[in-house]
Amino acid sequence: MTVGLSYLGLAQIVMVLSAPADHGASVWPAAGLILAALMLLPTDRWGWALAAVALAELAGDLAWGYPLGAAVGWVLCYTLGPLLGACLMRQLGNPTGELAPLRMLLLFLLGGVLVGPFVGASAGAAPSSLAVGTQYVETLFDHFVGDALGVLVVAPLLLAAHGSQVLRSRREVTALIASTALVSAVVFTDFGGAWMITMPYLLIPFFAWAALRFGPLGTAWTAVGVTAVAAVLTTAGGGPFALAGGPGGTAVMLLQIFLAITVSFALLLAAVVSDLADRRQIEETLRHQATHDPLTGLPNRACFSEALENALTGSSAQGIGLLVCDLDQFKAVNDRVGHKGGDELLVEIAERLRAGVRPHDLVARISGDEFVVLLGDVDDEAARRVALRMIGTVSRPVMIGERCEVRPSISVGAAVAAPGETSEALFRVADAALYNAKRAGRGRVVVGDEDLRLRTNAQVRHEDELPTAFAGDQLECWFQPVVDLSTGRVSAAEATVRWRHPQLGVLDAERFLPTVEAMGWGDRLFETVLTQSLRARSAWVAQSGRRPKVAVNVSAHQLGSEGLVDVVVKALAGSGVPASSLCVEVTKTTPLDEAGLASLQQLHALGVRLVLDGFGTGWSSMMHVARIPWHQVKIDRSFVAELGTDAAATDVVRGMVAMADAMGIRTGADGLTRSDQLDVLRELGCHTAQGPLFCRPETVENFGRMLAEDRSWRTGAPATTREQADLTRVAEG
Repeated sequence: MTVGLSYLGLAQIVMVLSAPADHGASVWPAAGLILAALMLLPTDRWGWALAAVALAELAGDLAWGYPLGAAVGWVLCYTLGPLLGACLMRQLGNPTGELAPLRMLLLFLLGGVLVGPFVGASAGAAPSSLAVGTQYVETLFDHFVGDALGVLVVAPLLLAAHGSQVLRSRREVTALIASTALVSAVVFTDFGGAWMITMPYLLIPFFAWAALRFGPLGTAWTAVGVTAVAAVLTTAGGGPFALAGGPGGTAVMLLQIFLAITVSFALLLAAVVSDLADRRQIEETLRHQATHDPLTGLPNRACFSEALENALTGSSAQGIGLLVCDLDQFKAVNDRVGHKGGDELLVEIAERLRAGVRPHDLVARISGDEFVVLLGDVDDEAARRVALRMIGTVSRPVMIGERCEVRPSISVGAAVAAPGETSEALFRVADAALYNAKRAGRGRVVVGDEDLRLRTNAQVRHEDELPTAFAGDQLECWFQPVVDLSTGRVSAAEATVRWRHPQLGVLDAERFLPTVEAMGWGDRLFETVLTQSLRARSAWVAQSGRRPKVAVNVSAHQLGSEGLVDVVVKALAGSGVPASSLCVEVTKTTPLDEAGLASLQQLHALGVRLVLDGFGTGWSSMMHVARIPWHQVKIDRSFVAELGTDAAATDVVRGMVAMADAMGIRTGADGLTRSDQLDVLRELGCHTAQGPLFCRPETVENFGRMLAEDRSWRTGAPATTREQADLTRVAEG
């Protein structure tokens, strides 16, 4: 109904304006209205829209006194043409009447402006020409041109206005409309003189202005304004076309040619410009997506890495700082508020980090809860101040949702680039500083110093050389004796790994073990140490007849690894060492999970002896002791160090020994350095002990000789020559 009433009103306005002339309307805008309506309406409503148009056209023609045959012809012309044009555009791939990019506009011109109006005019020209007594060809031409211009001028305005384009710069749009209307009125006013024939060219810059600046929508508005003014004044007998062709049909035909050419080229220009603008926008969008984090809008790792590289290689490379920031306990927060709430928190943290740095500093998000900041013109102290300001800014409470309050905190690792330092090296130092900050507690900043830089550089070197060390048998086991305190004799050998480095000599495990774990090679190292330890034990049995147990360390994390028990079974079978002679010593690095508990149960079932290291600290509480069939617990060296000097420490150790005895578990002590510690342990009933007081770790050969000598350590007993040498070495450090 709306389409029919709109069509009737627009048609009557055109009829009134063109009534004084002895020819039809130069432009039939109602044709553009129908096509646009069909393109915007769903296909199941096309029939109603066309029926309403047919009734409106028939009623209007009869009201103006036209014969029924002419009215029927015009109904066919104004319904069949738009219907065919809409169907053709949909079939060819422009289902909504898009005017850009260029391919879509060409489909619109082909289907909507040329084919549709021509077919409609061909069908309607016959009955209308018979009814009014005109030539078929003349009627066909008038209907086709009027309908085509109506579609060309009106349909783009309705289609573009219905789209997503918004005319920017209201002042410029107002200036364009006002100046176009004024110039159009001047161009099509009859001033007389032959020079007026060139006046229409004055409108071309305005069409170009509209096309270049405002695309199809601006061009459509300009076309409607110029067409309205030109049609009214030309029909009234004024303007350059009336001067050139005389009053009547010739002037109208010249106007139609001018409008068809001008509007078509303006729309083509607008489509090309829109196409280029869309491509540029797509490229910019893709470029932004490739270099920015989609959640926070911050630069991503690739963008930040490029900026850092440029800063380090630029002319002002001095004083380049890097902050690596990590949210504390973000997983717990994420579990509490959900992933959506976690995303909200990350967005808020990103905003706070931007607010907490200086204007010229660059903040980026490089992973889930890890952010980095590029600082310029800083030293260690300035970097620390920026980091502390960021920590304070982030730590304010955040409301997630309506009721959930979160108090976030971040830890920061800072590093200032040394001369010639690469971005990778700077990142390593900052990451190491962050690790130290996390280990020290929440909401802290650690600035990487020269010592940390040397250690991280060593770690990089180790990462490069460890594969060769594993492949070339450079990793070897050394053994520290575990002494039975009741006899003073060696009862076991605890394995510790050394790296016989071709350039650096023998390296203690502390020098490279963190790198092994960071590389994920802890399981491989365990297998290496286990195999060498069992092989060494077999050699000692053959050499001295002594059958000490061997103890191999494994972390709680490694216990959860798939296949660890199979590795132990295979190593025992290959060496011939009984399972009861192997002690698996569990370190207290991380709490045991269910997989780790299952591995311990399987090892116990094999007959392997289980030893808990670091008893009394970390996760090694009595609850964990009660759940696992431990053979022995080793009192942590932090308690042993205070024995003989601190009564409270002695009472704590006495309680540990009593509790273990009550559960049928043997006790051992680690880290003995003084004889008074040994006296206290014997008095408290501790079963075994080890440490520099007895002997430092020795090679396989030296440990075998020690077993062959059947050495014994007893308090107060005179030391053998070898014992005296050991004690002297301990005293000398």
